[in-house]
Amino acid sequence: MDTPQQDIVDLSVIIIAGHEEHNIGPCLDSVRWAHEIIVVCSQQDDATMRIASQYTEHVVYRAFSGFAEQKQFALGLATRDWVLSLDADERVTPELKNDIRRVVREDGPADGYSMPRKNHFDGKWLRHGGWYPDRQLRLLRRSNARVTHRLVHEGFEIEGRRDELPSPLLHFTLPRVGHMLRKNLSYSLYEAREKAARRRITVIDFLFRPPLEFLKKYLVQRGFLDGWEGFIVAVIHSSNKLHVLLHLWEMQYRGNRETGS
Repeated sequence: MDTPQQDIVDLSVIIIAGHEEHNIGPCLDSVRWAHEIIVVCSQQDDATMRIASQYTEHVVYRAFSGFAEQKQFALGLATRDWVLSLDADERVTPELKNDIRRVVREDGPADGYSMPRKNHFDGKWLRHGGWYPDRQLRLLRRSNARVTHRLVHEGFEIEGRRDELPSPLLHFTLPRVGHMLRKNLSYSLYEAREKAARRRITVIDFLFRPPLEFLKKYLVQRGFLDGWEGFIVAVIHSSNKLHVLLHLWEMQYRGNRETGS
């Protein structure tokens, strides 16, 4: 269904996506009202591109070169003064749409806006464990924005004033345990590469850091109030720290022996 012209918001939405055929449709459906939607796919001729093409003509392929590089490329394709950056597993709520419409109509006054994000695991909103409000800087004045060049958990930097929007962005990054484990395995390698040059790890890191991460999420940040879901997510979060340490061990010790240094 086409959006009435009077409901169109003069905004560019940018999305980077890989194998996201299960997410991209609902994501794009939540921003049909945007003047321009740009989807940069890192997998050529897969279902993600075909589904995205049903919503927008601005679907392009770019071989994956890192999350930050993909997002900066997408930002460079935007033509409107205001840009909303989304991940394929996110959805804009009607309330957030109204907040965005007001900012665009009034042209600010700030140059970048963050919004609270509701993270869901197996369909349940995680209210505790550090998962909320999880504010994300996503609504940007294009001329004042750039992507932070990190290998993982990249974000945006704004030149100028920042402010907050009250309404939430929905995030369905954790649909099932298997999906979360696979995603964490992938992300842990990028995180290890970022940390490899900072300091050498020791046995003490392996003994204490994963359990301390679990205790922080589950007890200090009260993840236990989210029931079984809070417990499982805290366990997986701590296991991710172990995966990062294992990658760091291989980079710092096994790698050095193999190169003779």
